[in-house]
Amino acid sequence: MIPFGKSQKPIPTIWRIDVEPDEVPSGSGRASWSGFIAMDGLVKQLRQHLEDRSGSAVHPTWFLRLDPEIERSFGQVDFVVARNRGLIDELLAQGDRLGIHVHYYRWDERRQIGYSDHADVGWLTHCFNVAAKAFERSFGEPVRRACHGGYFLHEALVDCAIAAGVEVDVTPEPGLDAQSDDRSFGAYATAPSPDFRNYPRRPYYPSRNALGVPATSSATARPMLIVPLTAYDYPTALTPWHRRIAKRVLRRPRQHLPLNPFKTWSHPKTYWDLVERAADEGPARYVAFAIRTDALDSRTHRMARAILEYLPSHPIARRLRFVDPLSPDIRALASEGMGEIGRS
Repeated sequence: MIPFGKSQKPIPTIWRIDVEPDEVPSGSGRASWSGFIAMDGLVKQLRQHLEDRSGSAVHPTWFLRLDPEIERSFGQVDFVVARNRGLIDELLAQGDRLGIHVHYYRWDERRQIGYSDHADVGWLTHCFNVAAKAFERSFGEPVRRACHGGYFLHEALVDCAIAAGVEVDVTPEPGLDAQSDDRSFGAYATAPSPDFRNYPRRPYYPSRNALGVPATSSATARPMLIVPLTAYDYPTALTPWHRRIAKRVLRRPRQHLPLNPFKTWSHPKTYWDLVERAADEGPARYVAFAIRTDALDSRTHRMARAILEYLPSHPIARRLRFVDPLSPDIRALASEGMGEIGRS
């Protein structure tokens, strides 16, 4: 590994938790939501330890599934809220924030399979509006935070979200190319996910012309903040030093990829080492990572749990400041970026 910098500056951190059934898509509706209960327990276990390490309050942001597939499978679109109202009220009392996490599943009755319909713009906006309205009915205020399942984002969805009152989106994964086959799609998807390879690696306000292009001024910006998940050129960082030098000499392009906790890492320390480097060496000092409330016996749950349980033992825990995606710290990073673009 390359030696770390000596910076000990605080790192604003977005901890995105997608609250979903254990099975995606949930099919018959018999799927459990035990992953949500387990994740709540893990957050309770870690919250005080992390607060003791950093001296700051720890606030994940919980993004709830409230889309049509939930209604079809469980009989009511706000099933997770109705079933877990006490738990959710406790999270709000702790100061955590809520948003919506929307999938675009449809059910093929003849084949008895669920799939992601990414090609029908009318279906996309319908799903999003159902979730936004369910959130407002459940909590008495418009939704302000959103992210999308299946690595999916679309121009029409951003416009729809802005109209619904959403002020921040935490979906893009810089470095990730378009995906045509993924477990999160269900049986299949009618269109691939977007190509995020050239998306910014910092919070930004998107241009009115293209989602992946930061606006150069407030006049050309859409009125919604985008906070990409953290990405880093870890394939290079994890290679032997002589190969890194050869790559630099040959001027091969860097390969930034998302630092997802549910990937296979050699050790949790390696993961947090890379996250710290990404924050200190990237275009903006911040961290954003996402986990899903998977079933307890799933590989992804076990891997994410190991990563999170190790965090209080890592030096980065002293620096992380878990904040609302709409916090002044994150907004300031986006505004700084816009200023830098304007001066270039």
